Amino acid sequence: MRKIYLAAAMSLALFTAPAFAHELILKPASFSAAVGVDLAVELQSTHVFIVKEEVEDISTIKAGAVLDGKLTESVLKPNGPDLRIDFSVKIPEGKSSTIIIANKAGEVWSVTPDGSKQGTRKSFEDQGIKVARASRTDKFAKAIVNASEADENFAAVVGQELEIVPVTNPASVKTGQYFKVKVLFNGQPATLPVFATYDGFVKEYQNTYAYYTESDSEGIANIKITTPGIWIIRVSKDNDPGVPGEFDTRSIRSILTVPVK
Repeated sequence: MRKIYLAAAMSLALFTAPAFAHELILKPASFSAAVGVDLAVELQSTHVFIVKEEVEDISTIKAGAVLDGKLTESVLKPNGPDLRIDFSVKIPEGKSSTIIIANKAGEVWSVTPDGSKQGTRKSFEDQGIKVARASRTDKFAKAIVNASEADENFAAVVGQELEIVPVTNPASVKTGQYFKVKVLFNGQPATLPVFATYDGFVKEYQNTYAYYTESDSEGIANIKITTPGIWIIRVSKDNDPGVPGEFDTRSIRSILTVPVK
């Protein structure tokens, strides 16, 4: 009987593990800051939007402001008591809209008889431990601050592997309108599921979104804005082939944070 329960548990983990990876979200202290100001930013990892749940490993993350395609890396500071990573970006001159990003290289997690553990398939099998599935999840986050109707920098492509690029200017979108974005994978339009929600929509349940759509053949998705506030738009590309012996599948996540007035 124990073997049946064990097989069932491993089978469940086989299909659900990637879906339950924490989402990586950028939350600036303000979406409006003067040139030269050091703007505080929180990097959050969570299943509830937007409620901080855990601190990611900073050794796998690069974050900061992007200007003219170049990332100025910020110093990341784990904040265990507040369940977040803190950093700051200096608002640059020359552009109104400032793009802040965070890129996280994924760790490999394997589903073993004793649960999900960090490590490659080979590392466990070399110990004689059976692995039901080994997967890796890479995460990307972006936030737009200082959006203005006179500046087009909000639409700059920053080169994230899976990237959400606003087509509609965040400074002009209003409640009741559609916010248009373009989804890119390796710089090319991608047709993928697109989820969106806003801060405060649901605090009681995990992985719950206010809106769902799909990007079309040109990578375009339209999100109906139903309330003012902080919105996050999320795209994922799941179950890509892995690396033999290391991990079986790879998932990629990307989240864009924008303010709506």
